[in-house]
Amino acid sequence: MMKPTWKLTLFFAFCLAIFLIINVPVGLILNQLALPKNFKLNGVKGQITSGHIAAVEVNNFSVLDINYQADLSCLLSLHVCYQINYLNGQVTISFNPLTNNTQIKQLDIQYSLAELSPLMDQMLVKPSGELNLKFNQINILHSNVNQIKIGHIDGLAIWRNAGVVGEDINLGDFQFEVAREDSSYRFKLTDRQAALGIEGSGRLKSNGKYLLDIKIQADTGLDNNIKSMLAIAAKKKGLNEYIIYRQGQLPPHIIRQLQFSDTL
Repeated sequence: MMKPTWKLTLFFAFCLAIFLIINVPVGLILNQLALPKNFKLNGVKGQITSGHIAAVEVNNFSVLDINYQADLSCLLSLHVCYQINYLNGQVTISFNPLTNNTQIKQLDIQYSLAELSPLMDQMLVKPSGELNLKFNQINILHSNVNQIKIGHIDGLAIWRNAGVVGEDINLGDFQFEVAREDSSYRFKLTDRQAALGIEGSGRLKSNGKYLLDIKIQADTGLDNNIKSMLAIAAKKKGLNEYIIYRQGQLPPHIIRQLQFSDTL
């Protein structure tokens, strides 16, 4: 009596399909996708599991020298995972096709603010220095086809050699931390031995109400132009001391882009 071979045949067909998929040139796959008009890829080489992209352009902003490597062990948990390294940093991305959600982990990137100038065209006063983003985790939730929300977030941004374009000023380094906890987003702003001593906190609730409370202590020898700018943005409390206290309501269209719990 012949033993059934359909299970063996199915297993062989599955392995063959996986082998063919992972060895398909990634350029061939991208050619079949309808990419947005403001999104361009240049110099794509490799397969779906690993490769190199010379440049990605989004709205005239370029991400250069990208190397990507898939973690095939993620397939066991029905996730698609990539480790991405590029000219300005690195990040791990995990995508769950069942829930259509993306998780960004161990993001560590650094740019000079001059490199980010295409993103700051509308700013009247442009900052100078370097920006370092360090995030342990960011969840991007796709609640439906047309709506993307930022969910759990935990990380910080460091502004090094803070200054203003056109002014010979270096205020030092500052750190901004953000995390989601207790169904709200909490913020913390501190200096790192800078010319402006800053200690601040903030909170954004799910109903859109926000609160900012920032205390500033300026060095006595601080440039008068910076003191003038402080006087406009903050309330003077004492000799070289300023406070910023704001509370209000964010517009609904901004709140709709945030997720205040893990439940959709």
